[in-house]
Amino acid sequence: MELLLILIYAAFCIGLFKIFNIPLNKWSVPTAILGGVVILSSLILTMNYNHPYSERAQMLTVTVPIIPEVEGVVTEVTHNTNKMMKKGDFLFRIDPTPYQAKVDVIKGEIESAQQNVEVLKARLASQTADIAQYKANRDLALKDANRYREGSRDKLKSPFTDQEVVNARQHYLAAQAQWQSAQSRREQTIAQLNALVGGENATVYKLKSSLKEAQYYLDKTVVRAPQAGYATQVLLKPGMYLRPLPLRPAMVFVPQQSGNIYAAFRQNSALRLNPGDEAEVIFNGIPGKVFAGRVKQILPVVGNSSYQAQGFLQGLNEDAKLDGIYAEIALEPNAEVDRLPAGTTAQAAIYTDHFEHLSLLRKILLRMTSWTHYLYVDH
Repeated sequence: MELLLILIYAAFCIGLFKIFNIPLNKWSVPTAILGGVVILSSLILTMNYNHPYSERAQMLTVTVPIIPEVEGVVTEVTHNTNKMMKKGDFLFRIDPTPYQAKVDVIKGEIESAQQNVEVLKARLASQTADIAQYKANRDLALKDANRYREGSRDKLKSPFTDQEVVNARQHYLAAQAQWQSAQSRREQTIAQLNALVGGENATVYKLKSSLKEAQYYLDKTVVRAPQAGYATQVLLKPGMYLRPLPLRPAMVFVPQQSGNIYAAFRQNSALRLNPGDEAEVIFNGIPGKVFAGRVKQILPVVGNSSYQAQGFLQGLNEDAKLDGIYAEIALEPNAEVDRLPAGTTAQAAIYTDHFEHLSLLRKILLRMTSWTHYLYVDH
């Protein structure tokens, strides 16, 4: 940039000397050089401070690592590499056999548990009928015991012997115990039937919860796109074995993104950069064109200022002063920019409200830089 200004000034001085026939002597030449140093230095310093330019700009790309939640052998992988997908589109499949088998086993256990509930209901009905029978037997034994006891009060006229009275009493007590035992068994059956969770038998409820978990992992054997985007550099092949731990991505997914530009500007201009400022961006891949935009935000932190708690004292990063102030620039919609690959590098300039007349010089220099993108030499 400085070289371009020097060349422009040199051309201006040569033209001035030619047009006005100014002699080249020890006064005119040093004056032109000194004047150029003062003028160009003032212009460059003022322009750099109020309308900063950055060669470090990039169309930032955030990727999503695809990590499977289940382990197993890969049986199928998508063929839609580097093609735009919708949310939920197929990426790859892990052999579902062991997970399907677990689902089938739990379903069988649920059927068995539900049948056990029906058995308990039938048992309850049977026990209720038995209790009625045992109660009738007990009542009959009680009447007999009372009849034998009343008849034995008159020892002279009693038709019953003492042994018969004792036997009748024991028969009643046995019937009473049998009736109480049947009631206890019935209460146990009722307790088993009334062991409910969410209005459902506890055993069945537990098995259904296990079934949900097993079905969840079965569904996770098919890995799908987390959102609109594309899978790139797919190296996953059928036959590979995947597992969740350690956390190693099976593939990289690139979500559909805004295409905003992130540029790093010198910290000298930190107080001049504000959201809403006008900005322009040029791309190496689109030489000769400038794309307008606006500063969406100024990131509130410098990258090299990030420190983490550790077991030893942390010193300052050596290159912290070299890291810039990061600005997010939202470009106006443009089909050419949309065609660029994600992560494309760029150069950017921001035009603040200070010394607005100097922004014209920055715009000229930015366009000249864009034209130089036509020139490159392969090594």
